[in-house]
Amino acid sequence: MIIILTQCFPTKVGGIETLMYDIASYLSIKHDVKVLADQQDTHKDLKFDKNNKNFSIFRFKGLKFFRKRKKFKQLKKICSVNKIDVVITDSWKSLEKPIKFLKEKKIPIISLVHGNEIIIKNNKHKNRIKKILELTSAVILNSNYTKNLLTKISKSLKRIEVIYPGVKPTNNILEQKIDLNNGFPTLLTLARLEKRKGHALILKSIFNLKKIYPDIQYIIAGEGDQLDNIKNEIKNFNLDNNVKLVGTINESQKKFIFSKTDIMVMPTLDQSHANSIEGFGIAYIEAAQYGIPSIASNIGGTPEAVLHNKTGLIINNLNELDESIKKLIENKKYRIKLGQNAKIRADNELNWEKQIEKYNKLIDNFQ
Repeated sequence: MIIILTQCFPTKVGGIETLMYDIASYLSIKHDVKVLADQQDTHKDLKFDKNNKNFSIFRFKGLKFFRKRKKFKQLKKICSVNKIDVVITDSWKSLEKPIKFLKEKKIPIISLVHGNEIIIKNNKHKNRIKKILELTSAVILNSNYTKNLLTKISKSLKRIEVIYPGVKPTNNILEQKIDLNNGFPTLLTLARLEKRKGHALILKSIFNLKKIYPDIQYIIAGEGDQLDNIKNEIKNFNLDNNVKLVGTINESQKKFIFSKTDIMVMPTLDQSHANSIEGFGIAYIEAAQYGIPSIASNIGGTPEAVLHNKTGLIINNLNELDESIKKLIENKKYRIKLGQNAKIRADNELNWEKQIEKYNKLIDNFQ
């Protein structure tokens, strides 16, 4: 049996939430999986959990302190009547309460590391992370960039593996594009509306390019604390007819939006000073599986998610953003080629069947 301890899980929307669900789903093909997750929205969670047939989900609500305590109590109950092959956590934070118990029971522990949660605030914080991760059996990182960050915290970890997030296989839909803009390419950002994701940069770029391309269309999918600022920017730049805010989207809506998208654009900013970095960028490879090239920044782990001049374009500043969008708008043949390369990479290198084999191999080593 595998137990997954996670604060991040659907129905909450986000890259890590999707990642933890996919890990649970694909591991459940071979293993009995139980997920212990935070409760986000009682009604939505109940409906989601009822429709899930692949593994068991236990939800915990209330203040963080009480959630952790209830989760730990359930963990001990499951461990008392089952042989546990491994416990997998979404981050070191999910291990603070149960780490001592798991070590006493000699249960193997795998902790995932994404990036943000290992940005060091002070020495006390560093030692807290170091102490927990050095007690794990293995750490899985989402990029080599994140691996380099982690080595600054500890060089005494038992095992470190870089496993990129995976994507589910899709049919080749390049010929099924929905044209809602009379043949003119549509741009998309699929991300939380937070400063790091670069929405303000894109809106500035759309404003600049609108002088050349009056019909340019840009879709923003997601919600977050920057919503009001984004709405103000749209109004200030007079982009009401060019920008669509669609809010949070579910999986079927995501497929529809990808089907009418030609360019994924998310030039993430360096916000490490504000404890916010892009460890990889799952949205880029989600777009890739639909044959969509991406424009991304040379920041964090994004150059590992988007390969420059192969699956998209990597930029360094606003001028390069304008030029990159312009290049992909005007050179359809080049844009399609990058999209085809992106899909081939997603299907052949980053599909979940292949990525989960790496998890299973690691787990088998603990048997």
